[in-house]
Amino acid sequence: MSPICLFVYKRYETTRQMLESLMACPECAESDLYVFMDEARNDSEAKAVEKVRAIFDNLQGFKTIHPYPARMNKGMANSVIDGVTKVLSENEDVIVLEDDIVVSPDFLSFMNAALKAYRDRNDIWSISGYTPRLAELEGRDPNGVFLVPRAQCWGWATWRDRWEMVDWKVRDYKKLAKDRKARQHFDLGGNDLFRTLEMEHNERIESWAVRWAYAASKNNMLTVNPIQSKTKNIGLKSSKSHVGWHDERHNVDLHGNQTLVDPDVVLDKELALAFKKHHDLGIISRIGYFMRLHNLGYDFVKHLLHRQ
Repeated sequence: MSPICLFVYKRYETTRQMLESLMACPECAESDLYVFMDEARNDSEAKAVEKVRAIFDNLQGFKTIHPYPARMNKGMANSVIDGVTKVLSENEDVIVLEDDIVVSPDFLSFMNAALKAYRDRNDIWSISGYTPRLAELEGRDPNGVFLVPRAQCWGWATWRDRWEMVDWKVRDYKKLAKDRKARQHFDLGGNDLFRTLEMEHNERIESWAVRWAYAASKNNMLTVNPIQSKTKNIGLKSSKSHVGWHDERHNVDLHGNQTLVDPDVVLDKELALAFKKHHDLGIISRIGYFMRLHNLGYDFVKHLLHRQ
């Protein structure tokens, strides 16, 4: 079984729910679990961080458990980059979860099968457990898979050689910013992608995920998705790390049907376009991105809207 790389911080309840769902996967007993625990940013967070870490003190149900408590606060981006890099230095592939992602009982079965099936395909970048609700998926084989031009981060998996292709400093950002066709190619996965990378570059956010997605686009590679979602994000309402505001479009129902991994799956242009439209920003969201990029009172306006 492929190793599982888990990132936790201070959210006890979502961490508990995530583990409960993960441990319902039969493959846990044969899987190595690597847990990366970020340190508190200040004294007020210390108790919450310790409470989460205590969950793993006597945890059982995995083949092995390897806890890595940080001695200083790294932030999510650096935690993920460092943690996945460490696990992949010792393994050929990895399954990655964060503390707010719950999974279906067949999540690990799907991930392990997909990692094996697509390992040698040079057009596949990663495996995603999350699939949004798309009308175009209705009537499709519910146990099937499809390809999308966007790497995702709500329960995912990849291989060492893909991970090593990423330039985390995005040294060609200025070239990308000036190249309209390259930006359009990146935005085939949603017109929020370049905007998010722009904010990351200008230090308005810290996002490993958009850099990961850009590397996939730059290398013309795709991500495998199940027709029916195997993961669900339960932390959006409380999260401050996401660029957009909580959006009900991202809510999904989990399905535990055994997914049939088609090793010869090809890009379906209709589904790829539907996937892009799902992620495309409306006018209000585009204004929000612009405000945040240029520090134009984004947090104040968001606070007012949340009070409505």
